[in-house]
Amino acid sequence: MKTDPGPGQWRPYDPARASDLAAGLHRYWASKRAGPDDLPARDDIHPEEIKPLLPYIWMLDFDRATEAFRYRLIGTAVVDGVGKDYTGHTLAECHPNVGDYQVVVGTLLQMMEDARPMWRRGSPMFQHHTEVTALENVILPLATDRRTPDRLLGMTVFYDSDDRVYLPGILRIR
Repeated sequence: MKTDPGPGQWRPYDPARASDLAAGLHRYWASKRAGPDDLPARDDIHPEEIKPLLPYIWMLDFDRATEAFRYRLIGTAVVDGVGKDYTGHTLAECHPNVGDYQVVVGTLLQMMEDARPMWRRGSPMFQHHTEVTALENVILPLATDRRTPDRLLGMTVFYDSDDRVYLPGILRIR
């Protein structure tokens, strides 16, 4: 799978570019839409229905008044990959000294505005385990009212230098 140049190369979700893991989450998300113009709500997402994907999943709540993103949950593979569990903390609290922080927030704000799935594969934007050389993200909007996003459902899959899925401290799969 080809890595996109630079950390900010987000693209509209395309199943031809996505890994099986990312495509699986996108299919699940799409199956929860009530109609083509509707977004799934958080209540539509049932962890027991996507157990194999849970280690890679994270969710951000969005506060429109402050434009702040807060981690609602983070899967075990993501916690292992970044070295900390940021559940309950804002992005600003978790990554205050990261040069790409404003790029990340700007991208997430645009995703909230566009209300469409986005995907990227490239270098990590935040600090990750040292053996991680690339990662893949898919971000899917959720909306309590099915129209205006108020959460983001995301997935991060880590890759090592041999382009294998990397689960720090757990196992490696192809």
